[in-house]
Amino acid sequence: MPQLFIDTNTAPDFSIGSQHQTLASRTVDINLDVLRRQHAVIDLNIFANLNVQARFVALETSPTGGELWRGKIIGHGDSTVLFAFRDDTAMGTIRYQDKLILVEYAGNDTHRIIEVDQAQMPCCGNNISHSIKTKADAVLNNPSAGSPEITVMVVYTTEAKNSTGGSPQMENKIDLAVVETNDSFADSGLSHRIELVYYDETVGYTEASSFGGILDDLRINGDGKIDWVHEVRNQVQADMVDLICDNYQY
Repeated sequence: MPQLFIDTNTAPDFSIGSQHQTLASRTVDINLDVLRRQHAVIDLNIFANLNVQARFVALETSPTGGELWRGKIIGHGDSTVLFAFRDDTAMGTIRYQDKLILVEYAGNDTHRIIEVDQAQMPCCGNNISHSIKTKADAVLNNPSAGSPEITVMVVYTTEAKNSTGGSPQMENKIDLAVVETNDSFADSGLSHRIELVYYDETVGYTEASSFGGILDDLRINGDGKIDWVHEVRNQVQADMVDLICDNYQY
């Protein structure tokens, strides 16, 4: 049975990667041909004491034009295994038995496997001043309102791109965000879905010191920060704009 992860002696770049509190981690190489060849079952050799097998479900084109591998952990019907990848880099999530395991780029052509300590996830960085009310609020419970696709524009800061590892790694991150959002809608019995209509880097913008400040820089038009986002949003007719930043709050 082909194994996805390969031991490596190469040291990672600790400036690259997420800031999650972890229960365990491991630096590896990834054999992406294992995903591309669509084996019926692959071995997820996650840690020395954690080894599971994943059944292949589908290989798809990702929202940003990369590749997306879907699978299920054998013996766990409510599990999900997702890998977004392109070239020689990947980002993935493995979920089963209340475990959340992330696979991310770690620099120096290596990847990092993380079992996330979900009890230590960060608090919300928003407050009441960032709340938004729209006309859609009035029709949320109206069956005749239909099941619209929600068009989404994603922008990301240079700091976020650098901490993820680069543009290809950020595109993998965006792919996972879109796919996992749509999967969560489907799993909840909703027919809504989001469609990625645009993504780009906020070149020249430096993140504010707080999450709320970053959000204000995005939201306020005419402050000279990232005003171009408003014009592009109108051009691509995006219902929502998402800004990926390097601030660990959400």
